Amino acid sequence: MSFVRSLHPKRTEKLRALPLEGALRCLGTVDHMLVDAADYVRGIRQSLGNATSSEGFSWIGMVDPSRRELLDVCSQRRLNKFAVEDAVTTHQRPKIDEFDEHTFLVVRTISYAGQGKPLDIGDLCIFLLGNAVITVRHGEAMPLATIRHDLESRPDRLELGPTAVVHEIIDRLVDQYVSVTDKVAADVRAIEDAVFDDEVPAQPHEMYAVKREIIEFRRAAAPLLEPLTRLANGSVRHVDNEFRFYFSDIRDHLMRVLDQVDALDRIMEAALQANLALISVQQNEDMRKISAWVGIAAVPTMIAGVYGMNFDYMPELGAKWGYFVIVGLMGTISVLLYRAFKQNNWL
Repeated sequence: MSFVRSLHPKRTEKLRALPLEGALRCLGTVDHMLVDAADYVRGIRQSLGNATSSEGFSWIGMVDPSRRELLDVCSQRRLNKFAVEDAVTTHQRPKIDEFDEHTFLVVRTISYAGQGKPLDIGDLCIFLLGNAVITVRHGEAMPLATIRHDLESRPDRLELGPTAVVHEIIDRLVDQYVSVTDKVAADVRAIEDAVFDDEVPAQPHEMYAVKREIIEFRRAAAPLLEPLTRLANGSVRHVDNEFRFYFSDIRDHLMRVLDQVDALDRIMEAALQANLALISVQQNEDMRKISAWVGIAAVPTMIAGVYGMNFDYMPELGAKWGYFVIVGLMGTISVLLYRAFKQNNWL
């Protein structure tokens, strides 16, 4: 292995005496990206390197490896160079590629970060060989340690081979989609209640944050439908044909999730339009109120403006009760205008 040869000679000799799994765990430079590696013979966990070509399989799990690290750890596996480049690059579109050496599957992991926050989206790449599974994960949205532990407690399941591992991972992934969709739906219901029940405009930034959650979810999950369809058809290389019914069931679950996301998207579109209408109505009401008060203030302003002109000959300037008459007139007109606007719901 090239990363072993690059070490100090004494440490290299010590590492060569260890099984591959133990050697990898002793390397500080690799420990951060190699999560777990083991062989499974008749469903029972063994140290890496104990499985034969005719019995058992290997499962190697890695997190955020570089191209060099991935090739070093999997130096004995023939990995297609294009698949390796995709595996070490983030933000890949879900897909399934078939090569002579292996089948390569890319999926997106999604976790809910909280109301109004962007979804936590990562990448999970799976190399499926005849006697091995290599998982390369980017991000913390769906750690695989729990999945491995649960499978190890069910040797009869692991005994079915690498395809059983791939099925379990994708099944848990779609279950995660269901959970995230339920939480996004709760956000949508909160927005819906705020708009339609209270008839008070919601905060636009809150609505657009939820809308962004839906868009991000659909962009990450929808492309997985095509790979699942191919797996359900049972025509993918290195995939056990007996699992096609299981993958078909997962595809049905994914389709229900996508249908729910589409429904949430339509609700949000309606809520956005209703919210814009409420904002427009509220602005019109504000303009009517402003116009009404301006109309009320215009009459006394006009009268005061006329009598504020410095002409010598103006009526009532010399009248004893002129001041009181004019003030009373302004007050009466203002009250009448106020009542008229009030009756017409302008105030």
